[in-house]
Amino acid sequence: MSRTAVHAVFLFISALFSITLVAQNEPQTKNIPELPIEYFTKTSENRSAIISPDGKHAIIITKKDGKDVFGIIRTKDQKPISLIGVSGSKNHVDKVHWVNNERLVYTIYETKKYDKRYFGTGELFGVNLDGSKHKIIFGHRARQGKGFSKHKKAETSYATHKIISYLKNDKKSILIAYYPFKLIGDYWRYDYYAKPYIKKLDIYSGKMTDLGSLPISGSRALVDNNSDVRFAIGIDEENNRVISYRETPQSKWVNYSIENFEGVDAVPLSFAKDNQSVYLTANVGSGTRALYLFDLKNQSFKKLFHDKNVDIGRRGYDYINKRIIYVATELGVPKYHYLEPKHKAAKLHRALLRSFPNQDIKITSATESYDKAIVLVYADNNPGDLYLVGTNPLRADYLMSLSKWIEPSYLVKTKPVNFTTRDGQIIHGYLTKPRGAGSEKPPFVVYPHGGPHGIRDEWYYQWRVQLLANRGYAVLQVNYRGSGGFGKEFEEIGYGKWGTLMQDDITDATRALVNQNIADPERICIYGGSYGGYAALMGVIREPNLYKCAIGSAGVYDLPLMFEEGDIPNRLKAGLAYLREAVGEDVADLKSRSPVYNVNKIKANILLIHGNKDERVPISQAEALKVALDGIEKPYSWLELSGEGHYTFDERNRTLSFEKILAFLDKNIGEQSLKNIAQD
Repeated sequence: MSRTAVHAVFLFISALFSITLVAQNEPQTKNIPELPIEYFTKTSENRSAIISPDGKHAIIITKKDGKDVFGIIRTKDQKPISLIGVSGSKNHVDKVHWVNNERLVYTIYETKKYDKRYFGTGELFGVNLDGSKHKIIFGHRARQGKGFSKHKKAETSYATHKIISYLKNDKKSILIAYYPFKLIGDYWRYDYYAKPYIKKLDIYSGKMTDLGSLPISGSRALVDNNSDVRFAIGIDEENNRVISYRETPQSKWVNYSIENFEGVDAVPLSFAKDNQSVYLTANVGSGTRALYLFDLKNQSFKKLFHDKNVDIGRRGYDYINKRIIYVATELGVPKYHYLEPKHKAAKLHRALLRSFPNQDIKITSATESYDKAIVLVYADNNPGDLYLVGTNPLRADYLMSLSKWIEPSYLVKTKPVNFTTRDGQIIHGYLTKPRGAGSEKPPFVVYPHGGPHGIRDEWYYQWRVQLLANRGYAVLQVNYRGSGGFGKEFEEIGYGKWGTLMQDDITDATRALVNQNIADPERICIYGGSYGGYAALMGVIREPNLYKCAIGSAGVYDLPLMFEEGDIPNRLKAGLAYLREAVGEDVADLKSRSPVYNVNKIKANILLIHGNKDERVPISQAEALKVALDGIEKPYSWLELSGEGHYTFDERNRTLSFEKILAFLDKNIGEQSLKNIAQD
């Protein structure tokens, strides 16, 4: 549905809970204008909306004067009640939570003048919905205040936290996991080696009550329906998942494993209503992950859902008992499977999917009775719109758009595709073609995702893809082996195969488009960030005649250097173990799979982009590649982003990057390249 078509949608319920959508006809746009780069690189002015437990109010997280703030509206008429922010020009609202119908808590992040990265402070603030009783209740400034209201009972905590339970019988407190900080360089950072504490935190005074600790450093806690912490889930220094369990808060923690169970790497998700059964996911052998209900007393299990081709993705919960009502899989586009099809959440979700065709629906928050909810409606060509939904009668009112300046009808659809590799493996991906391409062969950008392990490309709005399509480029995304989402074997077969098997999958998908007469073999470039940047450079090394150019952003180019520099080996608890497993250890082999040591094989033109504050992949990686290219007098283009880390947070830097990228692509495979060929 076009954003300009309607700003309020009325949904009327029938006896079967189906919905009729009343709206104006969507405008048909034949000629798509070249939209400003800023339309795509601009940060959303509206981030999210959360409904209160009683449904009478909603939080709207938005921007005011360049800062993230949040407002409270009355749901019956969307009348503003208050606007709440945090003092200090560099402090921004991050996440906001309802604790009760009156009181909210929120976290903040900081920005710095010469550092564009976002730094979560770990602090927690409490405020009433009318803006009163606004206090810092947790963090290193809680006792001192430092420009915020303070309370004498609050404690100074050099730590961050995670909310693990809203206490049903105590509306003045929450349960948090307390993660100690340690000083790393110039910043206080989360200490992955410290064991978390469990604390009950008074959301009005900031007073904390100690309830013990978790047995695994850096782990997360899972509570039952009584808010008792029963599971601790973490990883050890060898990068193995470890789980501890206790029957009651007074019981000793024990290592948890399931005997005579078909699943591998079981992970508890939530407790069922009886508090003795737990929902969990596990790989079926070396395959994809299934959903189970496991009885903790008699050690029996029931398989609730399994797809042999793709892992379970999103899950929909009952807000009262935490039952899992539906799950989603995504081989191509999202597909939903309703475990309890008669539940209100399932009925509402199905009805909304019918009413917003070709869109996906995410219920972001709801009241316990599901009489009111806030839903996100989004698609591959829609950044997302938020609606306030009431179910008696059923009605959806438009709240806001995440990127209101983008007209969805100007964007293009993304098509799921699959390919068969040279060794017979079926791999999946996405193809986005520019509007009006028809039977013509547009210039192609192969866009491998980062990660690489545990990460996959998915069907949703991706601004980089849409920007490239708006400029006339087709984009290919490939879930190569090593990607997450397609089972244990599919992911682990990529271990030690960076630049070889994983690269061949990208190559095979690209060549398939050439063989199908979809892509022009003379107009293909490869571009990616992080591991995708590595894959871009290895692409032009292993296939020097396939790509005309390569763009590496925040890429890894020297695999041995990964073991020496960056936060993976030097800060993450299992960082070195991960590198040994995922990348390999043999130095000669690592060099054979590193762009730095193979620059003599490159024919394509090169653009390198890197942030000088990157800790995950330090800029020394890109500088090492520069030295190697200079050594053979191979020209390249270079862009260093001041103050940026592994991700580009600053809108101006994102725009600057894409001005450089688009000019580079135009020169190599775009209209300018055709003019150059004609002149030659």
